[in-house]
Amino acid sequence: MARHSTTPAVVSARWQTNQRARDMLLLIHGSDGIDTRTLARRTRMPLNFAVRLLDWLRDERFVDTIAGAHIPGPLMALATRSDPDHSLLKETLAALRDELGAAVYLSTYTDGEITVQESASSTTAPPVEEMAPFSDAGHASANGKSLLAQLDFASRMDHLTRYPSVQLTGRTITSPRALIEELDGPGPHSAQFDLLEYSDTVLCVAFSLGLPGRASSVALSLPAHQRLRLIDTATEPFPTWLPGQAVGLTTQ
Repeated sequence: MARHSTTPAVVSARWQTNQRARDMLLLIHGSDGIDTRTLARRTRMPLNFAVRLLDWLRDERFVDTIAGAHIPGPLMALATRSDPDHSLLKETLAALRDELGAAVYLSTYTDGEITVQESASSTTAPPVEEMAPFSDAGHASANGKSLLAQLDFASRMDHLTRYPSVQLTGRTITSPRALIEELDGPGPHSAQFDLLEYSDTVLCVAFSLGLPGRASSVALSLPAHQRLRLIDTATEPFPTWLPGQAVGLTTQ
């Protein structure tokens, strides 16, 4: 309980590539054109790796290159456009819902509060029935645990002081020490699970989107009777979906 930083995550090679692509896109988006050597230096990656990553980003239409300067491509422009109705976000979540066959939720930790920004559900992918306000149940929900795992010690303790861990089901973790050990054990970028901790009828898993300076997560939920699908659903689509679609989800 006295630790003042989270346990470093063991980050897979795929996650490292995702994070480097994200860092590169953020730099390109924030510039009026930036060359390859500057990108490599500012992202601290080898020049040959930066070249290969830029080639992939161009192929995916995230980046355009004009006279050696890299600028936002059409897909990045679409993802970062002004979209007050969040139509791009809603379309992306709906597509992900249909691909996974599960309800999907995008959450952020903003001004000290857990907020579900958007969600997508359907009759075949039903949403979680709100047994308690999601903002109050960070200790029991997968998205809440994912967000708390990304916070520093002081912010996490402040949140748990304002929102004590209350018993929602027979599996809810109410001990602050046990909760922190569960949050820190796998690392801040690892999946966080709700295994009948928020509700007796739903299972959830959430992933950090890994944005610098902003705790954010994407989660999926399945009815408890579909529990055998949870691991397969969580491990297959997300690694291939996160690198590109996270841009569209988190710039709204």
